[in-house]
Amino acid sequence: MSTAPPPKRDKLQWEYPVAGLISGFTTVTVKYPLDLVSTRLQVNDGRLFSQFPRYKNTAHAIFTIARFDGLKGLYAGFLAGVLGTGISSGLALVYYARSKQRYAKSKEEKFSPGLASAVETGALVSVQIYKIL
Repeated sequence: MSTAPPPKRDKLQWEYPVAGLISGFTTVTVKYPLDLVSTRLQVNDGRLFSQFPRYKNTAHAIFTIARFDGLKGLYAGFLAGVLGTGISSGLALVYYARSKQRYAKSKEEKFSPGLASAVETGALVSVQIYKIL
């Protein structure tokens, strides 16, 4: 009497959303000061009167912000960026894994499973983030 192993169920893996959250957090943490400086440089585009000091270049802007506002000045508004990016990255990995599994099971080979999954994932994440915000 042979017993076959039970069939594998397609269940949501917890690794996907956690990996997305971690990657979103890491990305925003590393790049946020440069994004803030980029925004400040765009705001300070040669106007005579501005609430921010005049910056000569990127390095000067980083040191000036750090000198006047401390390290927390380089991360002003960080929470909104990290929440948005973390949630969207987590959703993207979940949606991509699910759609890729579904397209791999499909017998129709009209599109590449990776390309179709990426397009579907981008649309779903955009709609989901729009609903959340």
